[in-house]
Amino acid sequence: MRRRLPIPAALCATALAALAALAPDAMAKEVDVDGRVALRALFSDDGLRITERAQSVFIAFLETDAQATNLTDGGLKLVLDGTFVLDATDTRERRFGRTESLDQIRQAYVEQPGLFGDRLDVALGRRLIAEAGNAWVDGLELRLHLFDGGVLGAYGGLAPDPIAYGLDIDRQATGAYLGFHNDWLDASAAYNVEFNTRDAETVRGVDYPAPNLLDRQYGFGRVHLKLADGLYLATYALVDLIDEPQVTTLLASLDYKPIPSVELGLNVSRYSLARYWDEVIYQNVIEPNQALILGDEVLALSYDRARFSVGLRFGPRYHYQSIEYKQRSLDGLDAWHYTIGIRDDDLFGLGTRVDLQAQLRDNFVSDSVLIALNAQHDLGSSVTLDGRFTWYDGQSIDDARARQFDEKQRVLLMGLSAAWRINRQHQVDVMYDGIYETELQDARNEGSLFIHTGMARYNFLF
Repeated sequence: MRRRLPIPAALCATALAALAALAPDAMAKEVDVDGRVALRALFSDDGLRITERAQSVFIAFLETDAQATNLTDGGLKLVLDGTFVLDATDTRERRFGRTESLDQIRQAYVEQPGLFGDRLDVALGRRLIAEAGNAWVDGLELRLHLFDGGVLGAYGGLAPDPIAYGLDIDRQATGAYLGFHNDWLDASAAYNVEFNTRDAETVRGVDYPAPNLLDRQYGFGRVHLKLADGLYLATYALVDLIDEPQVTTLLASLDYKPIPSVELGLNVSRYSLARYWDEVIYQNVIEPNQALILGDEVLALSYDRARFSVGLRFGPRYHYQSIEYKQRSLDGLDAWHYTIGIRDDDLFGLGTRVDLQAQLRDNFVSDSVLIALNAQHDLGSSVTLDGRFTWYDGQSIDDARARQFDEKQRVLLMGLSAAWRINRQHQVDVMYDGIYETELQDARNEGSLFIHTGMARYNFLF
């Protein structure tokens, strides 16, 4: 069986919170501790009692995002970014098959910058490395500053479990990256490799063979370039290199602001399933409703998208429109999305910020209309009220396939929230969201549903 080792999350959170509390008194004045600790409680109920189990959920979240710098005269840094969850009703709410762990340590590392004449930075622990395409590793990272704006880095260690967020001693990751930054160019490129050394295993009673050693190798490239005043180009790409090279992720945008009141944008993108040498990984960690599997082959499913947008500003008012085209390789179907909206940052001179938009979607196998209204208003300098309302109407149009039923749905989403900034360190948020679904029509169900969700959150900023 695959071996996963949990991280002592509660210990990490307690240590950082104590560090934040003690920093002003017990540490040197140059120590800089900042971040956030948030306690969040959520309750949701749909009013149904169709089974013996109550259809309600109550979960408490402890979230941390903190860093401490200059712990020593050499500038030692400690970083923790994680979420720790107490499911108070033990419902283990899961609506979409197997999902990520609720308890998550995204980053937890120490870093010593400025070694060898401020040329070398060394980090040890769990790192999410943006310059390498968000490569994720439990191990060591070395970062060498080559010249002004240039950096060369390398990393290696264990590859964290993407589902349980634990240590996985059967998977390793390594790679190298190069980055450059100045006033007109911000770019990075990387090469990453992942290995899998586990033995054959049994999952849910099914025997799977041992995988090949090389699990995945992929390249990454990112560019943000200022072509001229008001004209910017940005790209982000992942290329999987096992078998034949395939672009699995592509984001590219060209933004132009010829005059302050006009904004133009062109965006193209591709999303697809990453190509793995060991296709069995999909059967191990992803449910069938999250990846398409045909025998032992992973389908090369990809979505290509192009979007053009325009925005016009008239004083506090901003009008925007966009048209989007999407195509998927699975069946050759395409889709069109059209969005139009207006935003006013000072409605009737009251200081209220309002955004009203409509979306028309001729989707792959459905049509839908969405109208959304958002309003935000400040009560003094410490309290902000936010209201939102969305009306959605959708219907399936997939007559070409042998479907056993057609679906139609009308949904109303409404919400209200208040944020109270008590002072620089303390903030309280209270939110309510209601989801009313009506005209649910298919061969299995016809009726309406009203889901109520309330949430309260306390933030301690330090």
